[in-house]
Amino acid sequence: MQEEKQQRQNGQATLWGKPSAWLVSAALFIGLTATGFVLVSSMFGGELPRFDARLIQPQAVALILGFLAVYFVFDGLRLFFVLRTIGAGVKIREIFPLVFINILFSNVTPLATGGGFAQVWYLQRHGVAVGSSAAATTIRTILAMLAIFLVAPLFQFLHPGSSPNGFARITLQSLSGFIVLYLVGFLIVLCRPHWIAILLGRLLALASRIGILGADRRDRWTNAVQRETAEFSASFARFVRGSRLYALAAVACTLVFLLTLFAFPALLLELLDYDVDWLTVIGTLSVVTFLMYFAPTPGGAGFAELAFAGFMAGRMAPDDLLLVIFAWRFLTIYLGMAIGTIVSILVLRRKVQPG
Repeated sequence: MQEEKQQRQNGQATLWGKPSAWLVSAALFIGLTATGFVLVSSMFGGELPRFDARLIQPQAVALILGFLAVYFVFDGLRLFFVLRTIGAGVKIREIFPLVFINILFSNVTPLATGGGFAQVWYLQRHGVAVGSSAAATTIRTILAMLAIFLVAPLFQFLHPGSSPNGFARITLQSLSGFIVLYLVGFLIVLCRPHWIAILLGRLLALASRIGILGADRRDRWTNAVQRETAEFSASFARFVRGSRLYALAAVACTLVFLLTLFAFPALLLELLDYDVDWLTVIGTLSVVTFLMYFAPTPGGAGFAELAFAGFMAGRMAPDDLLLVIFAWRFLTIYLGMAIGTIVSILVLRRKVQPG
């Protein structure tokens, strides 16, 4: 009994790390977010987020709650069906706490590094093997990235003059080429992973020869590259060979989830009595989300606000810009993080109780 309790406590320590590190990450997230709003205000005009009664009218609240329900439910379902596709048995009620745990951890670590680890940690404690949970969370991310990286250049091709902002339009055109290159690289990793392993192995060998990298570290990193590229390709192959029904359900749920995510700003603008081109707003948000994948800050804090303003400023009055940005981030990120904090504490509390 004592040994089992110690293992559970060790698992918690591994998940949470040092409390001071999480406090620093949280403070950094809040500070960067505030800095982002200040920069948007100074660069694009407008006052700091102000209350607007139109967003709390009964009909508006009903629509927002409906969008939130779809957003959170389909976020959970996309992982559930991926797990089922690769043969991992998990109950659907066990998935939904993970939605909020993932939102919390992925937004307090740079480049969302903590989100995947938290998901593997949680699934392992619900009977899913580490290999299966790691593969499932990777595939879920891949499906979303593929959708975003395909939609963004397609949107630019079909609506080349959709952005009223000159800088945003140039950025869109530049990103289209970058996204295509990214997709080509992804296909190479997926279909010919040994090519990437050989290339990176040679680069590591070169670094070792010129004295940048020690021989032991070179060997460890080379083995890690070979192992991870092979696992990446194999996990996706398992998904393709799995149940067609579950795989299609995972893809469909991913598309619904992303569509809802991208449509939130359009809904907010509609509620503020703007004449909204939903397709253009959804396409623009796909590009903003693409950029956020590479933001080095926790949860894209600061960067997300600036990117949104850069692409969307011309679609609304300056006084409404900060309100829409705050409402968009609150509904899609801040609310989920708050719920994730509560859920994480409850999950950890259950784990330390003696069985």
